[in-house]
Amino acid sequence: MGTVTSHYLFSLAIMLLMILGAVRIVHMFRARAMRAFAAKWSFQYIGPSAPPSWWWNPPFKMGSPPVGTYRFHPPGFAIRQVWNVIEGQRNGKEVLIFDAIWGSKGGQPCTFIACKAEQYPFAADTPREQVTQSRGWTALCGVWLLWFSWTMGTKRIDFHINDF
Repeated sequence: MGTVTSHYLFSLAIMLLMILGAVRIVHMFRARAMRAFAAKWSFQYIGPSAPPSWWWNPPFKMGSPPVGTYRFHPPGFAIRQVWNVIEGQRNGKEVLIFDAIWGSKGGQPCTFIACKAEQYPFAADTPREQVTQSRGWTALCGVWLLWFSWTMGTKRIDFHINDF
């Protein structure tokens, strides 16, 4: 009986390591894509390439780069972790793009495209993408699908930045 139990525990540990490895690889490829995006638009990639706590969503704010929540904070939701931060200028407007874990309880991943503008700068949004305004910033947040937010692909970010 003890051998069977230890075999299951070993299998469980291996499966957990594989899942954590897959999550880490996803973060690595996402960071590479975000760096390439920043270079394409002559923006500055600030990083980091993965959330400080990449293996779980903490119930409290973790450390983040010097930009992020103090410059832009969507009302009603706490941003817990920030990564893949990109800063730049587009048509004279300050732009901030970042991935974040936000929301209540477990939190959800989301990509924000924020622009220092009181006016709505996003001409081509969809109902799946939400817009919020805070402290002189307008941000597109999304994509929302099946009541959950997800990170936005770099092609979609490119589409919105090109629209400014």
